[in-house]
Amino acid sequence: MHEKQDRNKLKMFRYLKENGEAPITQIMTDLDLSRYLVTTTVEQLVVDIEILTGVPDSIVIEDGSDVIFKLPIQLLDWEALGLHYLQISIRGQMINDLFHERITSWEDFAFKVDVSVPKMYKERAAVIEELAREGIEISKDYQLVGNEAHIRLFKLQLLSYYNGRRESPFPEEVSEQSRESIKQLIEPECPYLRETQVVSLRHLYAIWWLRLKGRHYVDAALADRFLKPTEQLSSSSQRIISALSAELRKLPDITEEQVQAEARFIILVLHTLSIFPHETEFEDASEESIAHWRLFEKALHDAYLCLFKNRGRQESIRAVTRSMQPMLLRYLVFPYTGDDDFDYMMDREQLAPEFPMAYEFSEDVLERFAIETGDNEADYKNFLLPDLMAVIMMSADFYDRLPIVNLTIDFGAHQSLERVVAQSLQMFPGYKVQINHLLTEHTDILLTDTPQPVDLDCTVFIWHGMGTPNEVGQLRDEINRVKMKKFTAWRNEQAEQD
Repeated sequence: MHEKQDRNKLKMFRYLKENGEAPITQIMTDLDLSRYLVTTTVEQLVVDIEILTGVPDSIVIEDGSDVIFKLPIQLLDWEALGLHYLQISIRGQMINDLFHERITSWEDFAFKVDVSVPKMYKERAAVIEELAREGIEISKDYQLVGNEAHIRLFKLQLLSYYNGRRESPFPEEVSEQSRESIKQLIEPECPYLRETQVVSLRHLYAIWWLRLKGRHYVDAALADRFLKPTEQLSSSSQRIISALSAELRKLPDITEEQVQAEARFIILVLHTLSIFPHETEFEDASEESIAHWRLFEKALHDAYLCLFKNRGRQESIRAVTRSMQPMLLRYLVFPYTGDDDFDYMMDREQLAPEFPMAYEFSEDVLERFAIETGDNEADYKNFLLPDLMAVIMMSADFYDRLPIVNLTIDFGAHQSLERVVAQSLQMFPGYKVQINHLLTEHTDILLTDTPQPVDLDCTVFIWHGMGTPNEVGQLRDEINRVKMKKFTAWRNEQAEQD
């Protein structure tokens, strides 16, 4: 729901925070902006940052060519800036007031946000168009109606992305009630909740409470589509439904059918938040959900065979699928999944140089999955790619077939330094590196503090210390280059044997 100008500022903020500095020409290429838009966006961003942090000149343009980010990282994060833009934008305020049912006339709303009525109607048209994509409408009495599940989940996404544990738009008594309800209803069945999951549950409860108070109810169809009938659900889910139903029946004028639909909807959302163990996910899933996961598993098998010229182990492929089940379900259940908004929230293409193998494989999986399901592959990549890459990199045997990159670390008498560097390199996910301290004919990369002959058959890095961030980045790039070179040679050998 960010306006285009705010999107550009958010993209610029993320880019400069990650890179520190860059030539204007490079920013123009990377962000697909004209020189004029780069300079004006930076100027506007500087003003906004000073308003939020009190820090002037947080970004400077030196000699008209280089943009330098000078704001201390801890003072402002992307989410806080994004929330600020939502809170001051016409669209953001409109969505918020519609959700909390505060609008009594469009003219009064225009006066409140200090814009002309024609300008307000133009922004309202954009909001109506965006909401309609997910089956949501604005009623004549200024309420959000239509797909009730999407109304709630859209609000949950906004609160999760931008508010998190920060300020809540709900009254304190609702926040306190949400904490008590989670403790009594959810934690007995799911005792090992992460703090981020608890925060999402608090937001979910508050949204649930507010919509029920306004007598807005979800349709049973969504939960019925992705979950088994209640009597076939896991014992944990049945106990939560029973407890929720008892609370729901206290509401005036609610039917038993609405009680069951509301309770089952909560169970469905809990699954999308990875609240339950994988065994419970599978036990609760409908045939349609399981069939969807099976298509993903097939895409994994096919992509693995294509990349490695060999079949992956069934237990490994199944483990990857299990880890992805909540995200795959979330893609189907939540609104705006895969939306272009993800483009300015995270640049997934920046992952490619650092983790080329996992990136290539994950992209291929999602492209095959899109063909199987008939969905949009770009949406899959926007929403699922980072999670899939992480699961792949942490898979126990995904890299088994990759040739090893042999890294020799030789700092002479500085053996403690050798151990520190070796330990830090071993923490890189997605790298299959064999570290030793003796130079041999098998060495691919030599990391040392001593000048070497120029005719060595390996790449040489000379470090005087533990390595600067730039030196570490160069080493990782070289490990990736050697890894891909050796893998390509190995793969060609497999093709010749076939």
